[in-house]
Amino acid sequence: MSYEPAQRTRTGVLGWALTGAGAAMVPWMYVLATRLPSTTEVSNWSTAWVGLDTMLAAGLVSTGVLLRRKDSRHTLTAAATAALLVMDAWFDVTTSAGGAERATAVGLAAGVELPLAALCAALAVRGLRSPHQSGQHQSSQHHSDQRQGQPRLSGPHQSGPRQSRRRAKGLSRKKMASAALVG
Repeated sequence: MSYEPAQRTRTGVLGWALTGAGAAMVPWMYVLATRLPSTTEVSNWSTAWVGLDTMLAAGLVSTGVLLRRKDSRHTLTAAATAALLVMDAWFDVTTSAGGAERATAVGLAAGVELPLAALCAALAVRGLRSPHQSGQHQSSQHHSDQRQGQPRLSGPHQSGPRQSRRRAKGLSRKKMASAALVG
């Protein structure tokens, strides 16, 4: 994927905006730490937890299904699920009452949630590295192929506009390769 100058500018602006948003969180965290009460009564408590667990279940199932299909998009769901699992462990431990409830929360965090989060994070990172045997990231491989004037044929686990157009036209890889050599 080559970046046009306007797209590079948008990407740069977006990068700076996200960095600024993250930096702006630091003073906001101070405000929260100094002004929020240490305890409060919450409405919709069960809805919040059931919603979080629903998102976790969807993330784990979709990651598993995509991984079994060898679909590279599993990296996206794995990364999101890892973040949700860490958040779940954090809130389970920090919102639990003392004693047995806290021990249960710590046990679940250490024995289930955080190991699953580490597994999902590893899948996400491994998935970013594995599509190319050369060790190059997909976009750098694509740039390399374009510089050499060679078409890049997508693998069976990748899809995109180029792959979809080939399927729509009913062209096989062999025909595409021979057409590229002739053209």
